[in-house]
Amino acid sequence: MPARLLLPNLLTLGNLALGSWAIALSYQQKWELFAVALGGALVCDWLDGWTARLLRAESPLGKELDALADLTSFGLAPTFALFNYLKPLVPELPYDREVRFWMVMAPFWLPLWAAWRLARFNAMPEQSKRFFEGLPTPAQGLLWTLWLLTEPKGGWLHPAVWLTQIVAVGLLMGSRLPFLSLKSRKNLPWLGVLVGAVGGVWLWLPPQAWLASGVALYAGISYVAARTA
Repeated sequence: MPARLLLPNLLTLGNLALGSWAIALSYQQKWELFAVALGGALVCDWLDGWTARLLRAESPLGKELDALADLTSFGLAPTFALFNYLKPLVPELPYDREVRFWMVMAPFWLPLWAAWRLARFNAMPEQSKRFFEGLPTPAQGLLWTLWLLTEPKGGWLHPAVWLTQIVAVGLLMGSRLPFLSLKSRKNLPWLGVLVGAVGGVWLWLPPQAWLASGVALYAGISYVAARTA
C-alpha cells in the first residue's frame, strides 16, 4: 500500500492513542495534561480528514477508524474525566445517597449518544459539507475539557445544574439540529460570528458557565445560518 494512503490512518490512530492516554490521566486528575492530550487528539482528528482529502486517500476503513477514535477521545475520555472528577467530591455533597449515585453515573449517558451520532454519520450516504446533524462529538469533548479545567464546586455541582447539562449535551448530539461544520470555507463568516459571540459572552460569564453558553451559542447561530443558507 502506498505511504500516502497510510498517513491519514496513522493520524487517526494518533487521535485514538491520545484519547486513550487522556482516559489514564483522568484517573490521576491531571486536568492540564488531560486538556493537552485531548487538544492533541483534536488536532489529529482535523488533520486526518484534511490529509485524506489532500492526498485523495479517503477510504471506508479510514471512515470507520475515525469514528472509533472519536468515540474514544471525545466520547469516553470526557466521560471518565467527569466521573473521576466528581467521585471524590460526592461524600461532601449535601444530597441523598440516591441523588449522589445518579450524579456520579450521569456522565455515562454521553458516550451512548456519541456512539449513536457517529454511527448515524457513517451510515448516511449523502452529507452536507456545511452542516452536521447533531452536536459534533469533538465539540462537546472540548467544551467538557474547558469545564473541567475550571474545577467547578458549590452550586455548579447542584444535581439540577449537573444533570441538566449532561442530559442536554447528550440529546443535542443525538438530535437532527444543524451545527456548523468547522471545516467548510463557506462557513467562515458564520464561524467569525460564532467566535465573536462566544468570546464576548465568555468575558462576562464565570468560566464554569462556558460549557452551557458555548453549546447554546453554537446551536443558536448554527440554526440561524442553516435557515438563511
